[in-house]
Amino acid sequence: MLRHPFHGPAWRMVFAGLLLALLQQYGLQQRQGRLLAVRPAVDAAAVLELRYSRPVDAASLAASVQLVPDVPLSATVDGATVQLRLTQPYRASGPLTVRLGGQDQQGQPLRQVRLRWDPRPLLVGLVSSPQGQRLELGWPDGPWQPVTPWESAISNVLPLRDGRGVVYAAAVDPLSRKNRFVAVKPSGVVLGDQPTAWQPVAPRPLPGPTTLYSHFSSSNTGLLLLQGVSSAALEQPADHPPFLRLFQPGRNHGMQWLRRRNQAWKQMAPLDRQPGGPVELLPGGDGMVFPDENGLVVISLPPLPPRRHLLPGNRDLKTFCGAGQRAVVLEHQPDYVKTVELLRPGLAPEVVWEGEAAVLAVACDEIAERIWLLTVDGVLQDGQPRQDVLLLEVQPGHGVVTALHLADHSLSATPILHYDPVTHRLLTVLERTGETQEPRSEALLITLTAPGQQIPPQLGSIDKPMDTAYWMVRS
Repeated sequence: MLRHPFHGPAWRMVFAGLLLALLQQYGLQQRQGRLLAVRPAVDAAAVLELRYSRPVDAASLAASVQLVPDVPLSATVDGATVQLRLTQPYRASGPLTVRLGGQDQQGQPLRQVRLRWDPRPLLVGLVSSPQGQRLELGWPDGPWQPVTPWESAISNVLPLRDGRGVVYAAAVDPLSRKNRFVAVKPSGVVLGDQPTAWQPVAPRPLPGPTTLYSHFSSSNTGLLLLQGVSSAALEQPADHPPFLRLFQPGRNHGMQWLRRRNQAWKQMAPLDRQPGGPVELLPGGDGMVFPDENGLVVISLPPLPPRRHLLPGNRDLKTFCGAGQRAVVLEHQPDYVKTVELLRPGLAPEVVWEGEAAVLAVACDEIAERIWLLTVDGVLQDGQPRQDVLLLEVQPGHGVVTALHLADHSLSATPILHYDPVTHRLLTVLERTGETQEPRSEALLITLTAPGQQIPPQLGSIDKPMDTAYWMVRS
């Protein structure tokens, strides 16, 4: 005669377990939905990403949003993920207070949230003194704060695209550099009245040898590419060829090897030889681009299947626009004429500017409707040669729409041009060359006007001597 496997105390234990599971499930369903995580988006400007514990009702959440000050904002919901986007023509001039609530898709109320969000970027400046050089962090409304110790020389500074920190090369001796990473942790968003104070952490060396040459590139997904030549190549060049190494962020805000140390780069991407020029990661982290003798080469990275595309011609990549769906390149013609071209998916390159002036740096807005060129041309003034530095705005289909003459300025050692879509300003560093003062580096902030306004940009400067400067997104 078969006996039931559960009887007496055993059956009561199983029943109690099932009852407890049902009660826990019921309790979770009755519990208020809550905010699990919040961060500024790294692939779009002035966008806040929120992740809830359960799917959100879009209409009720959008109706609950309150902003101080009251500025244009749109909300999009995808399940439990919410994006709040500041819309044009808003120009951020300070932090925002965000209050929101709403309901989940079952009609249960979400827990009320109050956030303090400052979408403005930080500034990273390279500062020189008799002690050497160091990197300093500039807050939108506050003082400057050192983030590295004094080094004899610093080069190849790159704020990472995801806002995690800054990489740079510090001189060990005249022919060797150690590549370092310093984490920068102040977030652009905090809950309630939490303090935003932040204490710098010590820089950490990137794995690998000291280098004669190094070049960095990063992606919105947190990847970091290091291209370099080991210092040991001076004595044994055959044993130390140029290398490419790819890193991903570690849990402790450091950098870890993406692949095993002994894994050759050829096994990671379809490269038949080392590139002859600088390599740049695509902003999405799914590929990289570099020049060769035939043009610009774009290859995919794992886990995507191997793909290789070639854009023929003598072209240099100048910048990506926004999340990287568009890019601006400079093509050198045989007659010394330069053309600036806009690259868009599925379309032929479009020439947006042509001329003989040297194009020092390029910036563009997120959708490449506005492109800015920093150019220099040699001219004679009173029989003396001088540099004529211009900031041009060009637009696809319209050519040059505005031109700003940067009088009393000449080239700096590392000319740059960076666009901040949150404050709608350009950042560059040039040499100040007034007749009554010694030449010195000056960081310029150029406030842009809205599209269609025939008003020249407004020029200002940062009251702090810097060799070079960069915007840095806040993660």
